[in-house]
Amino acid sequence: MEKLKVIIIDDEMLIRKLIRMKMNMDKLHLELAGEYQDGADAIEHLQEVQPDIIISDICMPEVDGLSFSEACLQLFPDIKIIILTGYDDFDYARRGIKAGVFDYLMKPVRADELNATLQRACNEILQLRQQAQKQNKLLEEMKRNLPALRDIYLNQALLQELPDDDMESNLETYGIKISHEADCGIQLCIIAIKESIFELELTDQILDEAKSFFQSDADILVFRDHWNRIVIVAGKADLPFAECLDLLTSMIQEKYRCHFSLGLSERYGNWTCLHQSYVNALDDMQKKHDTSQQKSAAYGPWDQLAGFLQKGLAEESLAIIRQIFSDTESSSNTENSSNAENSSNAESSSDTLQKKCIRSFQKLYLDLEINPASVRFDKGLKWCHTIDQLNRCVTGIVTELTVRKKSALDCRYSELITQAISYMAAHMQNEQLNLNFLANVFCVSSGYLSRLIKQYTGRNYGDILSDFRFLKMLELMNTTDQKDCDIGVQIGIHDAHYLSIWFKKMSGCSVTEYRKTISQKTK
Repeated sequence: MEKLKVIIIDDEMLIRKLIRMKMNMDKLHLELAGEYQDGADAIEHLQEVQPDIIISDICMPEVDGLSFSEACLQLFPDIKIIILTGYDDFDYARRGIKAGVFDYLMKPVRADELNATLQRACNEILQLRQQAQKQNKLLEEMKRNLPALRDIYLNQALLQELPDDDMESNLETYGIKISHEADCGIQLCIIAIKESIFELELTDQILDEAKSFFQSDADILVFRDHWNRIVIVAGKADLPFAECLDLLTSMIQEKYRCHFSLGLSERYGNWTCLHQSYVNALDDMQKKHDTSQQKSAAYGPWDQLAGFLQKGLAEESLAIIRQIFSDTESSSNTENSSNAENSSNAESSSDTLQKKCIRSFQKLYLDLEINPASVRFDKGLKWCHTIDQLNRCVTGIVTELTVRKKSALDCRYSELITQAISYMAAHMQNEQLNLNFLANVFCVSSGYLSRLIKQYTGRNYGDILSDFRFLKMLELMNTTDQKDCDIGVQIGIHDAHYLSIWFKKMSGCSVTEYRKTISQKTK
């Protein structure tokens, strides 16, 4: 532990030495930093020595102990001064207390009394230092956390209008420059990175990029909202904000090759209009998105599918899938009728469609802001080797996305349907998992549950359960060496003969043919 510095002031050398001998330096962790014969001499060296404790005689030539104490404490208010006096006078004590003297002792000073007073002075100094360290630590922590606290407050301001007076003072507390002009004309931009749904660090990188881009502009603030979107606010009307945003987004697109949506608000009066600016920017983003969806409808069925899924339209989405596979089969049949190598062309057609499905869904996930790893049927695309298998898997993906979108839109009964479908996927090994069994689990009638499933997915309960079982069988056949009968037990089909018939109906080829295809693909 660092020693505390003490100095002794007395015009008599012998008394200074006696006081020094009476102090228990080692026990109190004290260091004698100097001896002075009068207060004037001591004051000259205070800045250089910077003592923690001063022991001073009250009666000295030129500057007496109390006058010295008053002058010293004005310069260094934290120093502890102990006055030695031969006068038992209340006026001295009152003046000393008023000056801020720590204590005063009567001469001749006893060693035990002196050391006890020094101990109290040391304790108080150390206690004050610990408090100061804690305060400094808190201030440093607040300074480190200030950006996070600022972002929390700004997000509150985005979501609701806050009192004008409180908002202005709070913004200044968080270091945000406020223009006090009557109409400073703030404008707000929102950038939503589509890939951030499954690449969380991407938004962090682009957020840092935007902060760096505007780091020298005191009137522009960059942060993120609760939905991991980047929010940029311009605090003055005379800034070329839109032009700067064009430069920023061009740089982001070129550097990160990502997809994003952008919304820009109109200009509003001042920072108290932050909530209105945010809502207006969201409206602008939605309008641009709707326009983009309308334009994409002319590009092809996959773009139309994205538009229907965005709105949770089950029947329309399934109709698009039927159209895609109908067009594929027609094209395949045309090619096969003019070519003798029909089986080879069929494989070629399914491989082409498989690649197209994988690419199309990758883009669709970006448009819908969905992590592909969370879609059960997405992994099945790589295991599909016939058009029928692809059709089954793609239909499963569309069913998943439709239910998820309806749940996000908070449609009535969406939670029940989501839970029911999740239960089906988790308990497919149960042979008794029919509609009546599932209805009993969720305490509803089977007819009612059947209608809800049809309404939400556009499909029947049995078809959805068959899809889950089919996907699981493909997964086990591609990733394990299990026998067909063992796989059948895990998907709730214990009859090996029925399993063979069922698989051919589902996939368009027999189990043997499928396993042969797997073997060829892995060579």
